[in-house]
Amino acid sequence: MSTVSSTSSDYIKALQQSSNTAASAPNQQLGQADFLRLLTTQLQNQDPNKPMDPKDFVTNLTQMSQLQSTQDLNTSMTAMLSGFQGLQTLQAASIIGKSVQANGEDLTYTQGQDAQFRLTAKTDQALTDVKVVVSKDGEAVKNISVGDLSADKTINWDGTDDNGNALADGTYKLTAYGTDSNGSIQQISTVVGTKVNSVAIGTDGKMKLTLATGEQVAMDAVREIGQ
Repeated sequence: MSTVSSTSSDYIKALQQSSNTAASAPNQQLGQADFLRLLTTQLQNQDPNKPMDPKDFVTNLTQMSQLQSTQDLNTSMTAMLSGFQGLQTLQAASIIGKSVQANGEDLTYTQGQDAQFRLTAKTDQALTDVKVVVSKDGEAVKNISVGDLSADKTINWDGTDDNGNALADGTYKLTAYGTDSNGSIQQISTVVGTKVNSVAIGTDGKMKLTLATGEQVAMDAVREIGQ
């Protein structure tokens, strides 16, 4: 009966192993223990007639110290970032349910009450022939002429359409624009009043607020916090 040699047996076992190269690949990062092991091996195998230069030895020790310091710094920075994000979340959670003035395009209207919003003026130039289009489900229902805009201006909308008909309760979209000194059309940011429903941390690590209108805005979009 034929036998399989130890070498052949090892070869067969190797062929039967998982082909996942990522799982069997060596660690590509050099840690402190690896660095110290390399340095010790170098010392053990140096030529007695030509010992390692003391300067090289000091350089290697310095590099090892720098490596450890870098690793410690990375660990500390990760912990600080995690703590900072947690603090941000706690601070943002305190405004849930409160009224805020925030940069946004969605305006909530309730019959019998004027809906109020603010136009944010550009700091570098005044705009003329400023208009605000109020729309619902992609259809314009009201065109508001504002005139010139050189400073922030508060606008009151009574909830009527262009024909004077009262509109239903709901969320309406604002589109504001004006003409600059070069005759070009410039969009204008609108600040609306609403409530904060929830807060969350986005994939970019920044705080996101979900407003009562359903619109999501960044934390830095809030201009004023009320009760």
